[in-house]
Amino acid sequence: MPVIDWITKKTFVFLLIINLSACSVIGDLWYERIDTFIANQFLEYADFSNTQEDHIRKAVKEFKLWNLENELPKYKALLIRLQSLDAQTNVADIEAIYQAGLQLSDRTINFFRPFLIEFCKDLTNKQVTEIGIHLNEMLAKRRARLTKENNTYQEDLKKSFVRIFRFLRVKLNDEQKNTIRLLSSELVDTRSESIVIREVWNQEFVVILALRNQGDFEQILTSHLNTFGSEEADARAVINEISANIIASFDEKQRTNFQKRLGALIASIDQIIGI
Repeated sequence: MPVIDWITKKTFVFLLIINLSACSVIGDLWYERIDTFIANQFLEYADFSNTQEDHIRKAVKEFKLWNLENELPKYKALLIRLQSLDAQTNVADIEAIYQAGLQLSDRTINFFRPFLIEFCKDLTNKQVTEIGIHLNEMLAKRRARLTKENNTYQEDLKKSFVRIFRFLRVKLNDEQKNTIRLLSSELVDTRSESIVIREVWNQEFVVILALRNQGDFEQILTSHLNTFGSEEADARAVINEISANIIASFDEKQRTNFQKRLGALIASIDQIIGI
């Protein structure tokens, strides 16, 4: 996965944690609606029948319960690890948290995979076409945004870090922003390439959906899904180094805000799981 994708999606550990727990800032009111939110994301892909919609909503309700009972305590533990990072934070610390977060992300993907495979078997030809169109539209918006913003690769990377830490109530100073620029200077700009890679993946996905009545469909689809979002080791190493440097360089105010924000997220998870 190209680095800009990686840092702006859940596979970067901070956003992984934040995406699955951040909205808990408003506590159980948000979590009460998580199944509706996820179901609506599914329903955007095609014009599904009432029966199919019922299957989607049933699956996400099951996910909500599973996530509440099994996963939220793990996210809490990961947030506590993140909160404990201090001036001695190094790349190994960030990588360890990232790997733990990645395991949680994989568990969520694995939860939905059996449902997705079975659901795809009952798609109509019209729905397969609609899914292809929706995927193309999302990529078109991404291309348009890249062209409109016209930022350099390093500018996009800096904005991503600034946005992440702003959510964590940390305003990066000029020296920290310069650290991002310096450490990312040798990364190759793969933003356009990433769109092409995703386009090919989407096309192959739609072709595979057309094979849904074949006996080996499940194996083929599973294999293809496993290729989604593969990452670049070099890019991850740079992201980890930047993250470690920034957290280790926090001044007193930044570290206090960082810990308080994470403490609020932890307390919100406690509220959701009823501790």
